[in-house]
Amino acid sequence: MWEFKKPEYGNQIRVNRGFYYHHGIYEDDSHVYQFASPKGSEISPENALIIVTTLDEFLNGGKVEVRTYTNQELKNKRSNDEIIEFAKSKVGTGLGTYNLISNNCEHFSNLCAFGKASSNQVEDVIKMLFGGDF
Repeated sequence: MWEFKKPEYGNQIRVNRGFYYHHGIYEDDSHVYQFASPKGSEISPENALIIVTTLDEFLNGGKVEVRTYTNQELKNKRSNDEIIEFAKSKVGTGLGTYNLISNNCEHFSNLCAFGKASSNQVEDVIKMLFGGDF
């Protein structure tokens, strides 16, 4: 579940980009960790890597949403300090080649928070297209 509210240290955040959500990890207004292409090569997914931007740059005019967790998710979630330390440790790396289906910004955000890469928005599209559980 996601809420429109001010993010706090270690939160998973997202912003609506029209037909998809862009995800990141919030440290403070000057430090948001995301899997994206650096400025100037935004349309080149092969250049994507973990970068740090400001919250304003991350939002690019959009509104921030903050993830809220189910009780089960809270059992599996890393501490906020662990989330930030993991995100910081990946800055400058690509976590492999960016792939919309199997290695995107939401995969990175969930990897930071839970130690497991996954993308609910990809899974939802696959369910919609092919039915059944993913």
